[in-house]
Amino acid sequence: MDLKRMHAAVAAYAEGADERDVARLRFFERVLELQQRRADELAARHAGDGAPCELPEGTDVAGLYRRQESVFSQAPVAIDPAELAETLAAVAGCIADGAGLSPQASVGLRAVDWGALAAGLDMRQAGSDPAGFIDDVLMHADGLGVSTQVPLGVLASVLQLSLRPHLQPAAEWVARQCRQDRETPPASASLDCPVCGAPAAASWVGESAGTDGRGRVQYCATCGTQWGFERIRCTNCGTRNEGHLHYHSVAGDPAHRIQTCDECGGYSRVVFREDLEKGPFVMEVEDVVMANLDQIANDPRLREQLLDSKRV
Repeated sequence: MDLKRMHAAVAAYAEGADERDVARLRFFERVLELQQRRADELAARHAGDGAPCELPEGTDVAGLYRRQESVFSQAPVAIDPAELAETLAAVAGCIADGAGLSPQASVGLRAVDWGALAAGLDMRQAGSDPAGFIDDVLMHADGLGVSTQVPLGVLASVLQLSLRPHLQPAAEWVARQCRQDRETPPASASLDCPVCGAPAAASWVGESAGTDGRGRVQYCATCGTQWGFERIRCTNCGTRNEGHLHYHSVAGDPAHRIQTCDECGGYSRVVFREDLEKGPFVMEVEDVVMANLDQIANDPRLREQLLDSKRV
């Protein structure tokens, strides 16, 4: 992530926004900067360690990527528990200070012994299946010294935001090894991230290598990977039935849309770059800006009231 572009994108969206949206943007600006600086620090610290993934003997990373399965599931990222604890503490502190939590939740978050917590977790799972790792931690949160005053959704955010700096350098290394494969996506791209296996957070449509403006690019918030994807396809169930896919946009904002699927009932958030009016395009910032679409998509009353609909 280019921090200069990220700050410029936040500033562009903050201009003219209401007070609540500005506060949210500025909070995530601090989180994104923390993540990137930590990722840079970890990458520099381990620069002489060789490949950041544990590749099976006789296997190349491009071959793993080409299979459109999770690369990390076969070639885990080595994550040191003490280093993860440092990141967890920093992210938790940022959230406790600026996320608008209740006083009880903030106190509970600050009281967690992140060193002890990380020491008892499965670091191999964290580096091979981060989404499953987060689910397992949440399932056993009561026995990990996390106060019940801390909502599980907040704990999940701390975990995901903290894993990114540890996974991102390896994901960027994979991207460099698989440049040609990434620029010519397969006829049937992976629904989940082909690098870390986490579900896509959002996607964007526009001119890009391998899509010629006709395709879509998926974005993984867990490791930062972006990969080519079919435009006429559900990102949740994979259907290509055009009649069952619909785009919805909030009046006055054609750039940020929801794609819904009649077959699975799911939805995904999509940015149409040609309709953007705000400064540099940074997918991490677009992910923050589109948070309101989640609320609309999950509330039938708001969806009916606010969204304009049309076929894909």
